[in-house]
Amino acid sequence: MGKLNVIIHGHFYQPPRENPWTAEIEQQASAAPFHDWNERITSECYFANTRSRIQDGRGRLLQAVNNYEHISFNFGPTLLSYLEDKHPTCYRRILLADRLSFEKNGFGNAIAQAYNHMIMPLASARDRQTQIRWGIEDFKARFKRAPRGLWLPETAVNQASCEDLVKAGVEFILLAPAQAEGYRPLSGGDWQTSAIPTDRSYLCRTAAGDIQILFYHAGLSSAVAFEHLLRNAGIFADRIEQAGRESSLDSDHLVLVCSDGESYGHHEKLGDMCLAYLATRDLPQRDIHLTSPAEFLHNHPPQFEVKLKPGKNNQGTAWSCAHGVDRWQA
Repeated sequence: MGKLNVIIHGHFYQPPRENPWTAEIEQQASAAPFHDWNERITSECYFANTRSRIQDGRGRLLQAVNNYEHISFNFGPTLLSYLEDKHPTCYRRILLADRLSFEKNGFGNAIAQAYNHMIMPLASARDRQTQIRWGIEDFKARFKRAPRGLWLPETAVNQASCEDLVKAGVEFILLAPAQAEGYRPLSGGDWQTSAIPTDRSYLCRTAAGDIQILFYHAGLSSAVAFEHLLRNAGIFADRIEQAGRESSLDSDHLVLVCSDGESYGHHEKLGDMCLAYLATRDLPQRDIHLTSPAEFLHNHPPQFEVKLKPGKNNQGTAWSCAHGVDRWQA
């Protein structure tokens, strides 16, 4: 069996909380002892991940790790605007991490996001295209390079959205495995409708051209979000190895973990420290290659094509609902 490649992707986002009349965030008692939830989550997660602590058994600091140098990530543009204004050091270290990953590997860790947290399949064609264009231009202005990939809010997608992404020059997206209807080799043949293997890359064909897709490992991603996997880096690494052994490929294969980035320190207290130890200690010791979507796709171009589930009325699917997007429409 070939090398195990691992991508850990964090989707970082907060809605705009500013009062539209004052352009300031008002005090939120539920976020105490912090002034508001943006301040609390920044302290527990966004900033914590720029200088995450690795300690010895006595609690002495051994290393401070910028986790963004090691993981794949996207930040909502509205959140980056907030960080740029209120927490410029944190903001600069996020941008620096992408630049350092690009200089080291030739591929940056950051990907773009649709500008707002809009459910793209429910938007008009003009609004979809605006969301993609604004997301790309905001990324270019901040990270000083064009994005290869783009995060779709809630991973909500349909065929029209894919076509808009291709037209905008987006090369890849990340989706949930339950959003795939079938797959087959690029050479053709019958569509396989069993659970799609998430250990490889795929090509989705559209009328506008092709877009590459990586599907995350559902069990591991859920464990990060809901099963307290971030309490022990060794157990996390064990689970990654176990997921890697599920692969049927003799060649290099992939384990992709996707979750809300706020899991790393906010939803799971000190989860950023688990991530830092995993990225700099446990995975390297096991000879597991931590990579990014752009790097993996460059080295492992798709050999299979995928057909996405159309969803109700061709409105697509999302990571929290493979059957459609009615939860937002309703």
